[in-house]
Formats: sequence, structure tokens, C-alpha cells
Amino acid sequence: MQLADNPITKIILEKLKHKDFRNLNHLIFDEKRPSEFQYELQDLKIDITRQSLDKEIKEDLIDLAKETKIKTKISELMSGAKVNLSENRSVDHFSLRKEERFKTQEWKKLRNFVQNISSKNNFKHIVNIGIGGSDLGPLMVNKALKSFYKVPDILYVSNIDPTKISEIFIKCNPKETLFIVTSKSFSTLETLENAKIVAEWLSKHKVSLNDSMVAVTSLRKKALDWGFKDSNIFEISENVGGRYSLWSSVGMSIFIGLGEDNYKNFLLGARTMDEHFINEEVENNIPIILALLRIWNRNFLNRNNHCIVPYTDNLSKLPAWAQQLEMESNGKGVDINGATLKMPASPIIWGEVGTNAQHSFFQFLHQGLEVSPTDILVPRKPLSTICFKGSEKNHEYLLINAIAQAEALARGSVDLINQNKNFLGGRPSTIISWEENTPFSIGMLIALYENITIASGFLWNINSFDQWGVELGKTIANKISNDKNDKDLTPAAKKFLNQK
Repeated sequence: MQLADNPITKIILEKLKHKDFRNLNHLIFDEKRPSEFQYELQDLKIDITRQSLDKEIKEDLIDLAKETKIKTKISELMSGAKVNLSENRSVDHFSLRKEERFKTQEWKKLRNFVQNISSKNNFKHIVNIGIGGSDLGPLMVNKALKSFYKVPDILYVSNIDPTKISEIFIKCNPKETLFIVTSKSFSTLETLENAKIVAEWLSKHKVSLNDSMVAVTSLRKKALDWGFKDSNIFEISENVGGRYSLWSSVGMSIFIGLGEDNYKNFLLGARTMDEHFINEEVENNIPIILALLRIWNRNFLNRNNHCIVPYTDNLSKLPAWAQQLEMESNGKGVDINGATLKMPASPIIWGEVGTNAQHSFFQFLHQGLEVSPTDILVPRKPLSTICFKGSEKNHEYLLINAIAQAEALARGSVDLINQNKNFLGGRPSTIISWEENTPFSIGMLIALYENITIASGFLWNINSFDQWGVELGKTIANKISNDKNDKDLTPAAKKFLNQK
């Protein structure tokens, strides 16, 4: 059942004819609102008091979720049912966060390899070569938890632009660098071209490929044919989508960086969120509530974008990661049965780290004609490892700025004399906060966004686990590589490709 066909949708649309959420001041100063619009899970706190909805609409949205039988869909997902219908696959990334994983051969091989290279301390640099989910997830976590890392440097190469790989060669010693080549299909053009250049560089310096390179893939035979020996190949399930894959061997660089204890805490944080997602009723299920807000803003209030602003430099890569997660998962035009959607799915996801964002696009958030629902994320305390004089004061400024922007967006400021200084307000935001940036809290936060994405897909009745839209451009690129004068190319394309 598509969102447009949900009987509760019609009820909400009818009520919207008699409600106006352009101004929030009549809602946000209600003393009862915090108890009804705030949620907690361990140290994670979610504040949606500044969202453009009242208690009646919130209850209707909860009924809408129940009408989709969302809890049944979550149970089917977790049970291993083939919910990825277009590829006839189950969705396996949740199993990578369970304790049962620690008994598997996959885990033992990965752990033994990480322990071995960590104990020998032969590598001064770790370089992850991947793209999309094979890059954005590990890169984001590396940045988020860098203060916990036990190795000198972890670097990431994704773009086929030769500039980045050239910088790696300048910075790294070929005899002291481990390259992790990550490609689920082991046919990703950018990744394999970069890997080929690295292999030639190592050979030039008389370093064996299997002494300094490992492969992470679903297709072991392709990696063997490429030259990797079996002990250097780490397999991932075909049922783990790239954007959900950082929990698998794709996250080897995370495991190497954190060490086993911290890495297990990272998985525990995610598992804690998963258990909440599975077991909590809709009324207090944080991923479902936030997914309902996606639907509410996107489909009922016609707000086609969603901004993410983390007020911690450690999470500066989160907006880019979340952009791929949600837009690749839910950027669909048909439902799970192939029928054209009557109401659109994924909003545009964008953002930047605060307070930098305040000095770039917050002007648009406050006074632009379009309204952009915004997630404001902030740890309530600085890392305990930060001990320079003034660090606590700086962090207090972060908290003050985060709450001030949320207040300003919601409340606005009327200036009837000078319209340039008139702030309409009524701009919704959600404040997501936690104690401090630890492996556990970051694991929980990442799983939260994953589960919001999945719950949103269930509400839209779309497949959040395939990504056929990625393939057409790849197919055309492969054809062009073989024939720049391909008859299917437009005249402008041929001219561009053949200019000297």
C-alpha cells in the first residue's frame, strides 16, 4: 500500500485544510510539549518540540504507521525474509552487529588479521580504496572516532581523479603502507583502476601485492583472478548493501583503527538501537517517529529537502554519508510492485558541520522562501581526552549556538519596519544529542539514521535496498570506454570526447 492509498493519509490531508503550521509559537511554548515530543534511549536524546505538528497530527501519523503494519515489516526484515524484492535478497547488515557474529569464520578471519598487523606494527599508513558505501561509511567513522584510533594514519581514496592517489604516493612509504581494496562486485571502475595503479607502484618498489594489499568483496573468484591470494580476501555477503556495509569487512579500516574492544562497543551501540527499533512500540520508537517526520514534512507539508547540521567537527562527514544513505535508498519513483509512486519519496539530503554552516547557508534556512527541516546534532560534553584550557568553554559555545539556531528557526523575529530583518520563523528542527563522541554513541547514531531510512521506505512502500539508478551511467561509461564514437551518443557527447 502506497502512502497515497493509506486511509490515514486522507484523514490527515483533510485536517490540514483547517490547520496552519507556518507559525510555531503557539505550540513550542506549551509547558506540556517536552513530555509529549521528546524521546530518550540511554544517553541519546531526541527533541522534536520544534517540529511543525501538534499532538493530534502526531497521533494520526502514528496511526498511519500502524496502518502500514510497519512493525510486521520490521520483523520480516530481521527474520531474513527477502524484502529486497527486485534482487530477491534478504537484508543482512543487522546480523553483523549481533553477538552471534563473533562465533563466525568471517569474524575470526577479520579479527586475526587485524590483531596480526596491529601486533607487528609494520604499517605506518592504512589506505582504503573504495567508492560510495565502501568509502563514505568508513571515512565518516574514521573522522568521528579519530581520538580513539590506535594507528598513526588512515587515508581514503575514492575518486578516479589521479590527484588523490598521487598525494598518497608522496606521503606513504610503499613498504610501510597497507592498501584495502574494497569493491563488493570487484568490478567498480574507479576502485579497480586506482588499485591497478597502486599495484604497479608497489611492484616498482619491489613490494609484493599480497604483502601490502588485501581485497574486500562479495566475489572471491574475481579477487583471486586479479592476483590476491585467499588469505588476503575478506568476503562480504551479497545481501549487504554498500551504503549499509561499514559494519562488515568493508569497515576493516575502522576495526584496525579502533582495536577490538572499541570496535565491539561501536557494534554494541548499533545493536542497542536495532533492539529498540525491533522491540519498542510505534508510539515511542525513535527511528519510526523520525521516519514519520520525514513523511510529514516531505509529503504533507511539501518540503522537498532535509538539512543535517552536526555541531561537532568529528561528524563533519555525516551529512555526505547520510546523503548517500537516504537518497540512494529512497530516491525511487516506483513502489515495491513497480507501480509509479503517487506521492514522492526521499527528500534531498544536504548539510554541513556547525558552526561553519551558520556562516554559509543558514541565511537560506532562516529567510529563504523554501522551508528546510533540519537535524541539529550535538554531543552534550566535549571528549574527555580534550584537556586544553578553554575546551569546556568552547564546547559550551557549541551548545549555545546549536540551541540558539533551533530557537531562532522556530520562533523567528518580527520586524514590520525593515523587511530585510524580518524572520518569519516556523522553520522546524530536531535536536539530537548524546553525552559525548564514543564508539558506542556513534554506533547508535549511525544505526539510528539507517533505521530511519528503512522505516521511511516501509511507509512509502518502496524498496530501500536496491539502487538500479546507479547502473545506467556506469553502462554508458563502459560503452564509451570501448568506443568514443558509439552510435547511441549525442553529437555533443562525441564532440566533447574527441576534442584534443
